[in-house]
Amino acid sequence: MTYKNDDSICPLCEQSNRCDVKASNGCWCMNTQVPAALLAKIPTHLKGVSCVCNACIERYHEQKSLDSRVE
Repeated sequence: MTYKNDDSICPLCEQSNRCDVKASNGCWCMNTQVPAALLAKIPTHLKGVSCVCNACIERYHEQKSLDSRVE
């Protein structure tokens, strides 16, 4: 199977990740820690290809916060 790797698309939600890693001043993603649990969900063929978007990271933290309130 052939995959099209698009580094501007989040590998989790398939929306724009707004990555600007090629810019001279870098990208927001260089200063953001992506939780290991999200990195583990990236399909193998997309690991190291594109950034997880900020929306997925925020959703993850919101869910973790909700989960901790339930416990």
